[in-house]
Amino acid sequence: MEIADRTAVVTGAATGIGRGIAEHFARAGARVLLADVAEDGATAAEGLVAEGREAEFVRADVGDESDAKGLAQGALDRWGRLDILVNNAAIQLEETIEDTESEQWDRLMRVNLKGAFLCSKHAIPAMRSGGGGSIVNIASVNGFWVEPGLGAYCTAKGGVITLTRSIAADFGRDGIRCNCICPGYVDTGMAGRYLESQPDPERARAEVATLHAIGRVGQPEDIAACAQFLASDAAGFATGAAFVIDGGLSLGVVAKPET
Repeated sequence: MEIADRTAVVTGAATGIGRGIAEHFARAGARVLLADVAEDGATAAEGLVAEGREAEFVRADVGDESDAKGLAQGALDRWGRLDILVNNAAIQLEETIEDTESEQWDRLMRVNLKGAFLCSKHAIPAMRSGGGGSIVNIASVNGFWVEPGLGAYCTAKGGVITLTRSIAADFGRDGIRCNCICPGYVDTGMAGRYLESQPDPERARAEVATLHAIGRVGQPEDIAACAQFLASDAAGFATGAAFVIDGGLSLGVVAKPET
């Protein structure tokens, strides 16, 4: 799972899964460009530099094509190559389709799906020029099955899974692999906001843990470890795949009550 001396761009890297992946990659020896609209990404990059890692922050809106193009060019300008792209940037909307405004739909699709498209579009030429690379998209188990009140989010994540397969099919002969990770509940701000939106947040948190076969929600490090595998040569024969890393959530297991 060696990724030392490789250059990675990680979007949505200011917090949560994206920050966990960026920090994991940097500590594994990769050069990491952290991208986010939130300035917390700068704090994350500064912390890594203080540890002696190679990391820089760029404020970028992945739904803006010039920003997306600038990420790939930024990696080339700083380090001369781009080997890994992690499309993680995402937002969530707790609404049914009936209650979703068209502007809300457009904003979510712009970040969650168009952002992955644009960043991949401009990373591919840079990867090809360097002999290949790996794109890792962060999708969700909600791309396969849905939860009530997450219509736009589930739709976008299903699109990310299909985008992953399309990129893999089109660019495999260029040495570019593309896979996606489908997490279940992960202990991040996004999951927290969703649980807080429930009628009884504390009860919702307890119930969510019981839905996982291993009895807990995920941590960003769980997803980062899978991302490192997919970015490395250890996954050299893996492309177009959706890796479900959800602690058994999608198995439909509910813990038995204690007796």
